[in-house]
Amino acid sequence: MKIDQDFPLTGTQAKVLVVGLVVMGAFGAALFGGAIPGLKPNYSQPTTLMLDGEPYYFTIVSLTFPAFLLNFSLPESFAFHNVTFALWVSNWNSFTGGLVHGNGTELNGTVYAFVLGASVNPPLNATLFLSPDRLFAVYWPGGLLGGTAVRLMVRV
Repeated sequence: MKIDQDFPLTGTQAKVLVVGLVVMGAFGAALFGGAIPGLKPNYSQPTTLMLDGEPYYFTIVSLTFPAFLLNFSLPESFAFHNVTFALWVSNWNSFTGGLVHGNGTELNGTVYAFVLGASVNPPLNATLFLSPDRLFAVYWPGGLLGGTAVRLMVRV
């Protein structure tokens, strides 16, 4: 019975392997270092805005539309800069537009609830919620054309 043995690399194979690794390393360094135009990774600093004189990171999330013939949606969870948001809509079929309900849970476990939009019953007209400790804020324009895009903001 003959047993196959592992064959070591020949000198030429070792040189080709080393040259290939060096070339790939140089290309990777150039790619991630920005030396090759148009190939730099798509990382960008978080977008910021000023709210009451304080900087906040912000992002825009899209909520799911309520299912056909339903007046509400189920809660959706979004995590952004150490704050977890649970958001859902109600009164979606009303003439004044729907309402966006939500909870913001901070890293320390503190939870603040909010409702945004315009409504006759319950009486409400709010487009911005700023947590009492000013750590996060939520904006939704409301109204008939408010759509499902909600802006989440967390203090820098």
